[in-house]
Amino acid sequence: MTGRRFGLGFLTSRFAVTNIYDSGFSRPDNRFIPVASDDLIDYMAADETTFGENSSKIREIANWFIRILEQEKTSFERLLIRSYSRINPDRETVDVLNIGPPNDSDFELLNTQVQHMLEKANFEQLSDGQVKTAIEAGNTQGMRVKIDTEGLEEMAIWVRGRGTAPFNHRTIAHPIRGETSTITIFNRLALITRPSGEANVQVRLFKDIPIRNVEALLPNANVRMGLRDAIVMAGSGAGAVWTVIAKILAVGLAAAGQLLWIIAVPLGGLSWKMFSGYRRAIKNRDSNRAKHLYFQNLGANRSAIHMISYMICEEEIKESVLLYRFCLDAEVDGRTTSETEIKAEIEEYLSKLTAIDVDFDIDDAIETLSRLDLWKDRAELRVLGLAEASEKLELHARQGLSRDYHAGLLGISGT
Repeated sequence: MTGRRFGLGFLTSRFAVTNIYDSGFSRPDNRFIPVASDDLIDYMAADETTFGENSSKIREIANWFIRILEQEKTSFERLLIRSYSRINPDRETVDVLNIGPPNDSDFELLNTQVQHMLEKANFEQLSDGQVKTAIEAGNTQGMRVKIDTEGLEEMAIWVRGRGTAPFNHRTIAHPIRGETSTITIFNRLALITRPSGEANVQVRLFKDIPIRNVEALLPNANVRMGLRDAIVMAGSGAGAVWTVIAKILAVGLAAAGQLLWIIAVPLGGLSWKMFSGYRRAIKNRDSNRAKHLYFQNLGANRSAIHMISYMICEEEIKESVLLYRFCLDAEVDGRTTSETEIKAEIEEYLSKLTAIDVDFDIDDAIETLSRLDLWKDRAELRVLGLAEASEKLELHARQGLSRDYHAGLLGISGT
């Protein structure tokens, strides 16, 4: 929920787009590091080729990173869930501290916290143009997809990670078994909506969503008969009616009654067939939507917030371990480096490891090492040695010095 308000009807698609990239859709930068933090640490600890014979010593530093960053995550998650409790549609407890519905300040606070949470978990928000293009690409058997803008007060879509998935579709050459191609997907998609006239905010998290299927996840997306469908139905009906009129004029009014019954039966059958086909297309679209909501759904509301807060911790652990290790390696080798150079080194390392291009969030990683006080020389990107860093991190963890880090960034009281 980021103040993405409707009012101009920008989410109404008029014609389906067959290729989303032809329509100018640009994917967000991929800051997500596609490997688990524990696996990354184990791999780096065993990578003597890159980090030398002392590569295994990164484990102790990494363990302190994990402990401290989990403290921060837990504190922020508890704060966020308490803010969300007033507008959580799944709440099962009685609100004994507040009387009356939530006000604008409650929504604004949650808005700030959710946006911070998603950005820290390396999600990127889709712009209005990207949302519109993704919905227009929802080519549901030629049906027009329309968003009920009156039913939503606010909506925001956040995505993370790039991937591909097989897609089978019928073609002229293979009308029965179809052809299989590859389509791009969002590995994770978070949808935040606030229905009009309601105090509840829905937070949903999905996995492996093709761009063209984003529309199937939206709560107020409905199928409408498009202009093409209306013309086809009207044209077919008009043609049949004209045939009847021509026959009547040809045989005269005496035989018109009998001829009318002969033609009316198949005409009615044709009309019913066309209408049934339209209804079948809507049913298929709703079935596809139900499949996505069931099989691609990872969590809703409080459970989604819990999962995203875990993602924050994972990303910050990976970023901090990578930056510390590469800065330490540069210092051991006696070479100077810059932010641009160290970012390029890390991205190349991750590309070789995962075969995926990652836009390493070096600014976030530098900020993490700064608050943990691990810089010997920030300007030169020189970090404390392993022994000194381990000692400092242990003290930091035991005293919980940055437990309220996220709350401090948002300017609100922590634990």
